[in-house]
Order: sequence, then structure tokens, then C-alpha cells
Amino acid sequence: MRHLAALLFCGAILAQAPPATAPSTPAQTPTIQSVGTMSELMLDIVYPTSDEIFYVGRNEEKTTKDWIDLRHNALMLAEAANILMADNRARDKDQWMKDARLLWEVGNKAYKAAKAKDLETLKGLNAELYEACQSCHVHYRPGYRRRE
Repeated sequence: MRHLAALLFCGAILAQAPPATAPSTPAQTPTIQSVGTMSELMLDIVYPTSDEIFYVGRNEEKTTKDWIDLRHNALMLAEAANILMADNRARDKDQWMKDARLLWEVGNKAYKAAKAKDLETLKGLNAELYEACQSCHVHYRPGYRRRE
């Protein structure tokens, strides 16, 4: 009987108390903050992952690990394009977004092909990937293709 009385007493106190999870201030949307520079993003993520797609035909006998690695690299390439389109990275809302979208499109196709273990489709993406990289470099990489 004492236990029942104690439970009822505790229940009455808890019913009067404000909820423990009531926020004291409205929740704020987190802001995107870059970790690396644009150069680091290119050198450490975009170049190595795109190279895996560019040179996919060097070894046509793919192991299970090779296919997993290709899938990971293609996914990282497509997601890197999303990073390039983020407000804190985009140089402008016009050509930059078009170029980044080209990279996303080819990265997405490569990801799907790697998941399907479709080597011929991956090899066929070479020109499209080259165009995505080339377009961005022509517009945004100072000195690209210029000889003095």
C-alpha cells in the first residue's frame, strides 16, 4: 500500500512539472561550414575519385573489392558535386552551378553503373566526365590552358 501511495504522489508531482524537453530557445538551422579549401577539395576528393572513373578500363578483371571501391569513388564524386553547389562553395549561381551539375550527373551515372558492375557503361562515361571537368576548369581555374 505504501508503494502505491508513493507512486501516486510522484505521479502528481510529475504531472505539475513542465516537460523536461521544452526548448528554452527556438531551434536554429545549422549552417554549412567548409573544412578544407577549394584546392584541397579538388586535390583530395575530386581528382582521385574522378581518376578512378577515367582509368576504369586499365584492369578489366574486377574483383568484388574493385567494384566496391568503384562504387565508393563514384558516390564520392557525385556527392562532391553537391558540396560544390552548396551556398558556402558556389562561386556564382549561373555557370558554376551548371558545371557542378555536369559533375553530379556523370558521378550519379558512374555510381549506378558501378552498383550494376557495368564496366562498359563506366568506360563510356570518360568523355562526359572529361567535359564536366574541362568546363569548370576553363571557367574557374586561373591560367588553365593559357600559355605565356
